[in-house]
Amino acid sequence: MRLHKFIVITTLVVFLLLAAVAWFFPSTDDFGVENELWNGMSKTLVAEFRPLKSLDDLPAESTLLLIPYSDFSTAELERIKDFVSQGGNLILADDYGYGNKVLEYLGLNERFSGAPLLDPLVNYKHAWFPRILHIRDSALTTGVTSLVLNHATALTYVAPGDVIASSSAFSFLDLSGNEESDSYDPAGSFPVISRHPVSSGQVILIADPSIFINSMNGLEDNKKLIKNIVALSTTPPFIDQSHLTPSNLRETKGLLADARGILSSPLGTLGAVVLALGLTLMPFWRERRQP
Repeated sequence: MRLHKFIVITTLVVFLLLAAVAWFFPSTDDFGVENELWNGMSKTLVAEFRPLKSLDDLPAESTLLLIPYSDFSTAELERIKDFVSQGGNLILADDYGYGNKVLEYLGLNERFSGAPLLDPLVNYKHAWFPRILHIRDSALTTGVTSLVLNHATALTYVAPGDVIASSSAFSFLDLSGNEESDSYDPAGSFPVISRHPVSSGQVILIADPSIFINSMNGLEDNKKLIKNIVALSTTPPFIDQSHLTPSNLRETKGLLADARGILSSPLGTLGAVVLALGLTLMPFWRERRQP
């Protein structure tokens, strides 16, 4: 009996310790608003943007930054379509995710190429970091003269009048993946930012979500672009956190947050008190039951 009690107590203590470690361990999620590392957004968006855990909570006539790294349900796509149709600003920033699925549902012809955009000449230290100097004047690019991308792709099927920013004439799409411009690799200037009116709203396409992360937002005029996105609406913009690449740590934190929410409710608190009293009084009940 004592061994059994020791095992139960030890298991409970270990569980609580692991839960505490998971809760207080800093976030390392790509594009996470709480992630203070190079791949997070804490320095970029913590003051300007509001994290959104579900598209169901998205208010109308605001700005949404959507990084589509996980798939969408039909109901979510319909919510995005309604949001844009009712006057919302959708900033769809993608490179190798599910952005094309959103564009198809919205009825737009434009697409994310999905092939890496490299520039061996006009770049920031490396071909994978193309510098964008061809920038058209617009509300989105006020004060922006150059941008730096990071492992970006390009936009395709974009009408010339819809292009806001494009790469240099020396860039190419690395279809072969060998980091060299082969004869069958498309070369030339490619759109990387474009704007498209949809009903009462608009969709802005950015072919590189990495422009928003902590290590990139301070390069060239990247931060000015972000500030201009914030200024698109009078209400604070939102960033969807529900379609980023899921991690075990983020899911564990979510479960712990749900558990805390349940325990903080009246019924949850009552249940926790009853359980604690039951565990405390259990030895006395066993003694009374013994002959």
